Amino acid sequence: MPPPEIVVTSHLTDAQNRMMNGKLSPKADAKSRANALYTMAMLSLEDPKNDLQASLAELRQVTMLDPHFEDAQVEVANLLLQLNQLELALEQLQTAMKANPHSVEIEAALAYVQRLRGQNEEAIRLAKDALIKNPGQPTAMRVLLEVAGDQNDLAGGVLHVEDILKSSGPNAPASAWLLLAKLYVEVARSNARVPNSDSLNQTLLPIYQEAAAKPPPEIDTLTLLADTYRSLGRKRDALKTLQEGVAIDPANVDIILRCADLEIDLGQKTAALKHYEEAYALSPALTGLRETLGSLYLDNNRFEDAVRLFQEALADSPHNISLAIDLSIALEGAHHPDQAETSFQQVFTADTCPPEAYLQLAVFQLARDETAKASATLAAAQKRFPESAKVRFYEAIQHRYEKNYPAALASLEETRTLAVGPDAGILDTHYYLECAMTMNLAGEKDRFEETLHEGLAKFPNSADLMNELAFFWADEGTHLPEALALSKRAIELEPDNGAIQDTRGWVSFQMGEAKDALPYLQRAAFLTNNDPVVLQHLGDTYLKLGLRSEAIATWRHGLEKAPRNGDLANRIDAALAQAKNAHTRSAPTP
Repeated sequence: MPPPEIVVTSHLTDAQNRMMNGKLSPKADAKSRANALYTMAMLSLEDPKNDLQASLAELRQVTMLDPHFEDAQVEVANLLLQLNQLELALEQLQTAMKANPHSVEIEAALAYVQRLRGQNEEAIRLAKDALIKNPGQPTAMRVLLEVAGDQNDLAGGVLHVEDILKSSGPNAPASAWLLLAKLYVEVARSNARVPNSDSLNQTLLPIYQEAAAKPPPEIDTLTLLADTYRSLGRKRDALKTLQEGVAIDPANVDIILRCADLEIDLGQKTAALKHYEEAYALSPALTGLRETLGSLYLDNNRFEDAVRLFQEALADSPHNISLAIDLSIALEGAHHPDQAETSFQQVFTADTCPPEAYLQLAVFQLARDETAKASATLAAAQKRFPESAKVRFYEAIQHRYEKNYPAALASLEETRTLAVGPDAGILDTHYYLECAMTMNLAGEKDRFEETLHEGLAKFPNSADLMNELAFFWADEGTHLPEALALSKRAIELEPDNGAIQDTRGWVSFQMGEAKDALPYLQRAAFLTNNDPVVLQHLGDTYLKLGLRSEAIATWRHGLEKAPRNGDLANRIDAALAQAKNAHTRSAPTP
């Protein structure tokens, strides 16, 4: 009795098909020849001079030798589509489907052909069935999205695919969700009505969240999720996601630097500095990392560390004027006046010395309340660069520090006049904010509003300009509906900005809606690390809500941070006196 024939379920090897006498069975021999012919056909397809008809004939022969060769069946259909033979492709796949009724790949290809034929209902049915069987089937997923896009309901198509993936439970791996994200972006960008970036990211967010939730979490997936959070302005969520990545791979310099970048945006300078130090320890030769760390050391008054890094950097790039400026400032901060003077002179006497060398020194001096030194530095800058709009702008800031507001406003007007050519960029949002601040301090409130309106006309998406005007109106108790609209828009643009949250709460307070104001002011206090002005507003809100003890505690906290704040001290005294009078009136009669 001859040995039974081996049932083959793959095209990987011939060894599985060998009989005891060392020969292939007729069926296995056909499969073997089909494998060889398929390989030759696919190689010929890669040749730019390839004859599609010849390849089609070869692949048809493969399917005749082995009707269960799914890849060959699908490839025949692909070639027929390339040759614009849509109906033949349909026939071929329908025949293949009868021979392979459980083939997900053939079913998905059939769905794609039905979509091309305009048979959307049948295409959806086939694609949905294929995707349920294999949640990572790309053709089926693409069909569902493209049909939805044709019907101007791409977002609905994404939700449909999401429902299928969720119903698959653990069978839908992270790769299936990432495939959905990739295909969604491709289909969205090929549509006549391309969604804006916010809409794209809002749709991508839950997809990446699902992918990141699949164990084990992967760095690339977490990075995609973090980037989406950041694009939507949710920087804290982005940071939290990246911190998960650091926990998975503590030596991943890219993730560490991404964390540091977000921490700087969120005002978490200490945490950012720690991450930059970790990145530098792991990859000291990374371009720009040493200089960035040195600048952070300057910002955190770690001048000796900054000196060390900038000296190392200058040893590698001795003609880098920016590094020389930073080193000079670091030496000044580290109380090495002679070395600092020598370093500054080398910078200032260089032919390539830019105005920024003087301006950086002046800013450093102003930050240390050395207004006389800053004045001398800027005077030297003006002498050397008399037509520089940047120098005039920083002179305006210096005059404001000196409380010489007329001189500051005059310098700002000169800045506007000189801001032509390469200097035109100085008239940015910072310029309009500086003008507004100085005008407000000078009591020129009419010009203040006019300037901010001009700035917003030029920079309509500036959250800072919106916030400045909204806060001014709130403080004045005027234009409160307009202030509310501006502050709402500013929060949409920068939800993690403490000053903007404060304005939103203060507008509500001024509108008599203390209960609505409270959560914004509480969040503002957190985001600004309990800024005294924010605490004053928060305390006022507590008092308005009848929470006198909370108000007093909040003002006291603010007074600890700003001992000379008379407004806070007066509020505390008034609230304590009010509390005492209330207790006296309510005392029982003896």
